[in-house]
Amino acid sequence: MRFDRRVACQIMAGSLFGVPSALRAVAQDSTDRFAGFPPIGVHRKAERTQPVIVSDGVGDVLRPQWTRAMTDLGGWPTMFRFRGEIYLAFYHGDGHRYKQHEATDRIKTYRSRDEGRTWTEIASCPPNDPKKFQGTPEFVATDDTLFCYDFDASRQTQVRTSADGVSWSEPRNCYKPPFYFWGVIYDRESKMFWCPPHAIPHTGTSNERQIHLIRSANGIDWEFVSLVASYNNASESTLRFEPDRTMTIVIRRKYGSTCNVAVAKPPYRDWQILERPVIAEGEHFYEIGGQTFLASRASYRGQDERVLNAPQVFDKRRSYSTIYRWTKDRQLVEWAVMDSLGDCSYPHLVETPTEVLCAYYSQHENGLCKAFLCGYDKAAFIKPA
Repeated sequence: MRFDRRVACQIMAGSLFGVPSALRAVAQDSTDRFAGFPPIGVHRKAERTQPVIVSDGVGDVLRPQWTRAMTDLGGWPTMFRFRGEIYLAFYHGDGHRYKQHEATDRIKTYRSRDEGRTWTEIASCPPNDPKKFQGTPEFVATDDTLFCYDFDASRQTQVRTSADGVSWSEPRNCYKPPFYFWGVIYDRESKMFWCPPHAIPHTGTSNERQIHLIRSANGIDWEFVSLVASYNNASESTLRFEPDRTMTIVIRRKYGSTCNVAVAKPPYRDWQILERPVIAEGEHFYEIGGQTFLASRASYRGQDERVLNAPQVFDKRRSYSTIYRWTKDRQLVEWAVMDSLGDCSYPHLVETPTEVLCAYYSQHENGLCKAFLCGYDKAAFIKPA
């Protein structure tokens, strides 16, 4: 395969400090693969400031064919399909420091109508008030309606709806505070919306933290089904239905080193709680090519001396972003990795005819945070283990 030097330089300039995936980019003759992407390199140079990042030390996993920053500053992206188009939105802020540098303190939104080859910025999706903003919303798309779930300053989840991704309804309260909607899905078999929201009374640990299972016929009015789990560090949770309608929920244990898997059969009131020896943070389930994947943050557990001796960023766990394969016995097996380190992850996947796209963020060693997009070869991604 011929490798075009000009394409390589542009990929490296837009990637995570010129990460290794740049060396594995797919050359497309003399065409700039990213000609239709958002401009970057406006406010600062994209350059690598340390020779090794955490994800470099992860072995025996699939790596992206290409990685490209979508912004000079931003984090917590989300990506989804609606009416055949791909939407990518992220908070335009500076990591956990919020409005610094050129940050606008708003959601930036891009849309692709050609399977992720080009992107056009559209109005903030949905319009948001910086004074009330609490994070990147959760989006759920049905055939004709896009639902957006946001968490306001009063810790009340609100929902807006749109028929076109541009015009939005007024926000309506959902469920009760302080429950944050994460992992919301629309289940076509039951024709119901389901969610495992987690209570966040405040940012630290609390005996009030817990996971509920709730459901809705219209995505707006929700009813309590059961208490899934109550942990003082319960956090983001996401669910899926197995073929026999057993439900599994992966639960983040904030500040912990493991995660939990909750399992229940209909009517989903009697939960068996299992523990898994990996973390799950910012996680979501995805069904691709007849297989199930969980995109998440991970903690480095390898022995690569380059990583172990590298400067630490944000936390002592040496975090990075990963994609687990979900096995039939509900185990999490690492499958693919994104170029990342430090405060990072919250990945979202979208399948195209030839690729699996992944949106995520990563905080650099210099403290700056960027939202990234990378692409995996689809045939390699869904290859049986």
